[in-house]
Amino acid sequence: MTVSRLRVRRGALALGTVSALLLVTACGGSRVDHASVVAAGNGGSPTVEPAAAQVAAPAVAAPVAAGQPVAGRPAPVAATAVTVAAPGKSATKAEPVVAKPAAASAPKVAAAAAAAEPACPQKLAPIILGQTLAASGLVGAAIAGLRTGVAVWAQDINARGGIDCHPIQVYQLDDGSDPSRVSANWNQLMKVKGAIACLGCGEPIPIAALRTAAERDKIPVVGGDNTAVDWFQSPWLFPAGGAPLASYSGAYVDAAKIVGKGAKAGLLYCVEASICTDLKNNHANGVKRAGLELAPTKAVSLTQPDFTAECQAMKEDDVKVLFLGLDGSASTRVARSCISLGYKPTIATGAIAVSQQAAVDPNLRTLGTFLGTGIAPFTEVAAPPVAAFVAGMARYAPGAAVEQQAMLGWAAGKLFEAAMSKVADKARAGDVTTAIVLDGLWQLKDEKLGGLSPGATFVKGSPAKYVDCYYGLELGPKGFSSPTGPKPVCYGGGSGSAVQSQAVASAMTAPFVPAMPVLVRSRRRTRR
Repeated sequence: MTVSRLRVRRGALALGTVSALLLVTACGGSRVDHASVVAAGNGGSPTVEPAAAQVAAPAVAAPVAAGQPVAGRPAPVAATAVTVAAPGKSATKAEPVVAKPAAASAPKVAAAAAAAEPACPQKLAPIILGQTLAASGLVGAAIAGLRTGVAVWAQDINARGGIDCHPIQVYQLDDGSDPSRVSANWNQLMKVKGAIACLGCGEPIPIAALRTAAERDKIPVVGGDNTAVDWFQSPWLFPAGGAPLASYSGAYVDAAKIVGKGAKAGLLYCVEASICTDLKNNHANGVKRAGLELAPTKAVSLTQPDFTAECQAMKEDDVKVLFLGLDGSASTRVARSCISLGYKPTIATGAIAVSQQAAVDPNLRTLGTFLGTGIAPFTEVAAPPVAAFVAGMARYAPGAAVEQQAMLGWAAGKLFEAAMSKVADKARAGDVTTAIVLDGLWQLKDEKLGGLSPGATFVKGSPAKYVDCYYGLELGPKGFSSPTGPKPVCYGGGSGSAVQSQAVASAMTAPFVPAMPVLVRSRRRTRR
């Protein structure tokens, strides 16, 4: 199906489910879906507006013990399979495995945090936040965890009395990666619901629509998928972690440790989004940083059913590292096609590309997949900031997927929390406005979010300071592990380094070539 046909179909749908989250206390049980997470506590429940079609919430399953540690490596945290029912279809059954969090520690974490908060003489007006993200459609499987992470953070902060005596109220909308729905959702959230910021928004494909709306209305986007270079180009986008291109280059670097210096590195990149162009432009830089040798790059479509021709070409060119600028579903088809030819390259990609479904794919695990990410790996459960996230998931979303995208949502909340700590006096004096939030954000300098981030710095009127750092994840036969540990790897000598190679600079300024005609031609070639 072409992008134009997808847009027509999406355009025929209403905005989808709107969940108003008055998040107060914990939910119980060992199996939850997203609606249960946001509805939990003291009789509070989400308000759902009528919709022509609703996207089913992710199904989750009870935890299964993780695999044994690999010699010389940190113990792997097993991936979780999350089956998502597409509109009009039922969810398929999957065999899930998930790292089991220590649920008993969650109340202690919340109690300790609450003890540090000054008492509220009275409850003030709620802080209203909005979130639009691709929870369905293209890349939806990889993005949906952001909403659970945001919901769990809101539950956690409200259990501690809110922020400066203001409870947090979050409205969440699915846009299915459709730019027109992003715009419509933004207007609904900001102009109808009265949200003062967009929290944890996830738009790898229609990032331009999100950026345009934020710049037009001068409303901040606080944290999110942090996938496209736009996050470090606009003064109205506030990323929680390291720069996307640093993460992508980091995947090459970690993969090179397995295949060795001088090996060839190829690239398959999608034609559906501007981020794919960013990946293409960054390819030479990532290869250089890893000490690898440049090999062919090929444009492909996320909707291709088979990648045998591309795998054959890479095999003939003796490519040892294959970077996939694709979503999780397409990545599994690439792995299957390559293995069918007896071709077994090491895979490199971005953490956002591997959905929970893709993470249990035996082919991706067999090949070995290295992923760069801008915030600390969810696998580092011994690190205090990650332990707090895992405890929050255990308390408010028991049985839900403990994974990197959910932690991105949590990190977005922590970034908002850090900004509000800079303007606590103003917040306690009355209603919290967009201006107050911006004031707090612009005061953040090398903000590490307790160890979740390599450092975030924002200055009024300027894009976020470029943070040339990444964290590593590795997906192997026994699940996820962290080849680089809980601390960031930074190029150029340190956290928050503004050093950029010419290749990175070129990637950040290269114009986006519309993908539609390319996609149509690609589909025609596939049909022949």
